[in-house]
Amino acid sequence: MITVSLIQEYLYCPMKVYMEMQDYDIKNAKSANNLSHKAIIGFEELIKRNLWTLNNEMPVKDILEKLLKDVPEFLDVVHQQYKDATVNADVFERLKEDLKFNSWLIAIKSQKMLKNGITGAEAVNLLFPPSLIEFKIEDKENGLLGQIDKIEIIDGVYYPIKIKTNSPPLNVVWLSDAIHVTAYSYLMEHEFNKEVPVGFVNYMKVGSKKPVLINTSLREQFSYVFNEIVSILYNNSVPEPVQN
Repeated sequence: MITVSLIQEYLYCPMKVYMEMQDYDIKNAKSANNLSHKAIIGFEELIKRNLWTLNNEMPVKDILEKLLKDVPEFLDVVHQQYKDATVNADVFERLKEDLKFNSWLIAIKSQKMLKNGITGAEAVNLLFPPSLIEFKIEDKENGLLGQIDKIEIIDGVYYPIKIKTNSPPLNVVWLSDAIHVTAYSYLMEHEFNKEVPVGFVNYMKVGSKKPVLINTSLREQFSYVFNEIVSILYNNSVPEPVQN
């Protein structure tokens, strides 16, 4: 089975896929990625729980304090779980800063909602639609396996969400992220037998969820990358390393 994560690695550098096949040690990057995902998902669950306790008389500072209740302790627990995996301390500190920034954004949005008569419980549904978290899909026929970070369900429509801790380019998403979301949509179409024309990349560093229109061009690029990975894995084709 080819995993969706291999597609991301190929787009970073095709040689990385070949190294993975040869069992080179690239565990550190994966550990940092696992730490980020676990922290972000747990952070959102705590924020949702804490949103219920808000009222329309609270200033932004008090809302932020309420939202962050138990968050620092949770993040420390997650960090402890990955200390033996040689996750760089700087990675964890940057992640904490990004989540604090996202907390401010949520606090500001929450205050506006509360002043407009929306309750904390209603704000949860508006800010965090019903979701399937880390949903695994396996397409045995074509040999593709992926764990989708999040699938948001809005009015019966399913949207794949890719969670990223880096910054996006201006007004768009990185091509590698767009192709990654396209792979998600491919798996979802196989699983749910429905077309998935739109996905999103959630760039946590800037608190921005950017849309990806899954058009013919992206589908063709995904197909090309998938076939190239097949060639590396099963034909032992050695790719050229990316210089930059």
